[in-house]
Amino acid sequence: MSLKMILLPPGYHPDWPERIRTAVPGAEVKAIADPKDAFRDIKDADCAYGDVPAELFACAKRLRWIQCYAAGPDPSFYHEALVKSDVVVTNFRGIYNDHVGQHAVTFLLALARHLPQYMTQQSQQQWASGKAAVYLPERVVVIVGVGGIGTEVARLCKCLGAFTIGLDPRRKNKPDFLDELYGPEKLDDLLRKADFVVITTPETPQTRGMMNSKRFELMKSGSFLINVGRGACVFLDDLVAALRSGKIAGAGLDVFETEPLPPDHPLWRIPNVLITPHVAAEKAPHLAERRTQIVLENCRRFARGESLLNVVDKQNRF
Repeated sequence: MSLKMILLPPGYHPDWPERIRTAVPGAEVKAIADPKDAFRDIKDADCAYGDVPAELFACAKRLRWIQCYAAGPDPSFYHEALVKSDVVVTNFRGIYNDHVGQHAVTFLLALARHLPQYMTQQSQQQWASGKAAVYLPERVVVIVGVGGIGTEVARLCKCLGAFTIGLDPRRKNKPDFLDELYGPEKLDDLLRKADFVVITTPETPQTRGMMNSKRFELMKSGSFLINVGRGACVFLDDLVAALRSGKIAGAGLDVFETEPLPPDHPLWRIPNVLITPHVAAEKAPHLAERRTQIVLENCRRFARGESLLNVVDKQNRF
């Protein structure tokens, strides 16, 4: 099978055309910096990397595969024409597992050990003890989304002695480091028993606004929320209200409903909230080569007519 590919923004590496041609002899590969210049080339392309907006997609006559630029792209990536088409979409899931998983557990440990309080005291040169630490072997961690990142969070939490519960719409086999595994319909019940709720889900129609005032009200008093999934999964106004009321004890957030988080947003000023600016996997070691290897392997598989890695359920966006 031939391979005629165009590379579109964002995120393709300048050496990809040469490396793809080496991996698939005879492949035709063209990098196009501006999608506005791709209308002619996409007519004959078998496959594409990057974001293919609807107006460009409409001109694609032979397209059979798109390698998405991320694990969880912007919602506009999955436009109606793409979702309804037979074009296969693959993504980069799996390459961020260790980095984002460690970031989530860093939040968890910092909150359990009351580091926000001690960081404030350090900035004010205050020497004072605080509340007793949260003892993780006596606590329940509910992980919403047990894909690659959620699985790594579960593994690390189990190493710390926590009781781990996973929620996932597709996963059927429970790994050893999960004590229990359920479908997402159990979320409301499990919020009542969780000491830590860790969100690792992508943004989908089902997860958008998943954590809202109703769900915060269900959470166990004194519990913590951690979000390393997608910002749209948590309604920030509702989170602020839950934190201010004392319903939940704290939060660790790397992603936000609005990014950048505005300087006047109340979250900046709420004690026991840890904020990082969507950096859990930013500039992390080995990501560039991991992306490259997935692109190269999928190009080889496409050219041989084999099943591709990381095929996405376009309707559900993961």
